[in-house]
Amino acid sequence: MQLFKTIPDFQFNSNSAYVFLDILIVSFIIYKFYMLLRRTRGIQLLLGVAFIWALGSIADYFELELLDWLITNIRPALVFAIIVLLQPELRRITGELAKIRILKLFILKPGYDLDEIVEAVRIMSANKTGSIIVLVKEIGLKDIIERSVPLDAIVTSSLLLTIFKKNSALHDGAVIIEQNRIVSASSYLPMSSNLGNSTLGARHRSALGLAEESDAVIIVTSEENGNISICYDGELYSPIKSSELKNQLTNFLEENDKFRERKALKNGEEAKH
Repeated sequence: MQLFKTIPDFQFNSNSAYVFLDILIVSFIIYKFYMLLRRTRGIQLLLGVAFIWALGSIADYFELELLDWLITNIRPALVFAIIVLLQPELRRITGELAKIRILKLFILKPGYDLDEIVEAVRIMSANKTGSIIVLVKEIGLKDIIERSVPLDAIVTSSLLLTIFKKNSALHDGAVIIEQNRIVSASSYLPMSSNLGNSTLGARHRSALGLAEESDAVIIVTSEENGNISICYDGELYSPIKSSELKNQLTNFLEENDKFRERKALKNGEEAKH
């Protein structure tokens, strides 16, 4: 009882409200950060950093001078290591923040002529032409575009077919489309490491890698079997029928509440089985 007597009476005032808001915001950021890192190599890195930090505190408490000196000199480098090694995860966090509804009011909604894209994909699928087409949503891909061949052209099926024509100068890599304009070609995307021993090739790995780091919708056609795939939100959907491609793309691009409910219901049913 004596312990509780030493605790001062809590008086709620405007400062308390600010403190509560401060705690709430920090808790939300930490929660989002953890949810994005829990299935990636990032969580292992953070556990290692936490271990080193704890080891430094122990060394300081027990006055272990040599160990304390070592940890003290290592700590500043840990901040830079986290920033460098967790770049993909940090991009995903900023992307998740961009999905908050109130922020969407300030973001220009992307518009696409899906008929031209779907027609090109249908023909490339029938001809077994390999391709990667990236449809940008809220999260920009400036760092990838700057390392690509710059273009500024309206999307047409004939132009897409020309770019991905076998042995053409630009057929390797991806085409990035933003606001219904092809902004770059021969774009190389980050590879995913989450497919394990899957037989999927470099195109699907790179498409999934970008889907893990951004909210872009990526269409892939296979040159082995002509299958159409879509990568979105860290998941691979394959094969997609050409007749259903436009509806699928519309759902992913709009990502309306009904689509979210259907996706959650589907995931729940799969979990039961």
